[in-house]
Amino acid sequence: MRMTDGGRILFALSFAAAGALMLGFHDFGLMWIPKIVPWRDVPAIIAGGLVLLGGLGLLVPRTAGASALLLALLLAVRFLFQMRFVVAEPLVEVHYEVIGETMAQFAGAWTIFAMQGAAAPFGGFRTGQILFGLALLPCGLSHFFYMNMTAPLIPSWIPFHVPLGYITGACHFAAGVAILANVVPRLAATLEAIMVSLFTIIIWVPAVAAAPLSRSNWGEIFASAAISGAAFLVAGSYSESTGAE
Repeated sequence: MRMTDGGRILFALSFAAAGALMLGFHDFGLMWIPKIVPWRDVPAIIAGGLVLLGGLGLLVPRTAGASALLLALLLAVRFLFQMRFVVAEPLVEVHYEVIGETMAQFAGAWTIFAMQGAAAPFGGFRTGQILFGLALLPCGLSHFFYMNMTAPLIPSWIPFHVPLGYITGACHFAAGVAILANVVPRLAATLEAIMVSLFTIIIWVPAVAAAPLSRSNWGEIFASAAISGAAFLVAGSYSESTGAE
């Protein structure tokens, strides 16, 4: 199996599950739909249905391109809503981390769209690679700004929580720089994918198992898995563009 195929399946399942979560809780979209929007649960339910359909559509080669474009558009809308927090509080790093996660997921959707050959006029694979590289920078910085929240996430059986928090943050940042500078970018994206996959397995799977009714934990595991899938897609895109994979 090609890296892009594995990444597409992981990305697809993550979004299908996230869409089901939105439909089940009716509140996933409320984090980014402004309060001035009337009947906010209605657009949240509609968005949940579209995310679910988009995720499932990625699993079918014939509909993967259209589904990727749909998810990219939804993520672009979410990005625009999230930017209001950056504008209101430009010195608060967590807002950049949030839009960084959205950008990383957008890069995954864009890469799948680019695999269909329709994205060539808009930069093709390189656009997704650049966006993913940019997305990793605030994600890495968040480990340094919020170590009091990062370190406790590491399971107790793993030692050196604080040093590991700084190291993983530095790895996020270094991977982003490597991708942007086009220096061993495939290796950087692959290592990023492996690291985030380990986060998903080591941190969020136990968290969901411990509190299976927590909507927050389910949201985190799906978001983490989606970013991991996006990283595999971006890593594979370097081979796709040369036909070497």
